Amino acid sequence: MIRLAIVSAAAVCTAAAAFAATELLGDEPEVIEIRVAPSELADCRDTLRQVGRMPVVSDEGTPILFGANDDLPGVVCVADI
Repeated sequence: MIRLAIVSAAAVCTAAAAFAATELLGDEPEVIEIRVAPSELADCRDTLRQVGRMPVVSDEGTPILFGANDDLPGVVCVADI
């Protein structure tokens, strides 16, 4: 019975350590690149600016109010040469 308690405690500690390591490694913000022709780069940036002004909403359409923008990936327009 003591062996089971020790193995269970070790499993819990291992899981907690793995979760903490994943959180530390996963803090890098994701950036999505939209590749466009050089002639369309200005239009792409204008569109991203317009979308950036829109409120963040959930799938049901209700506003998300509490720092949800921090969790969203960044988006940039890149000229595809």
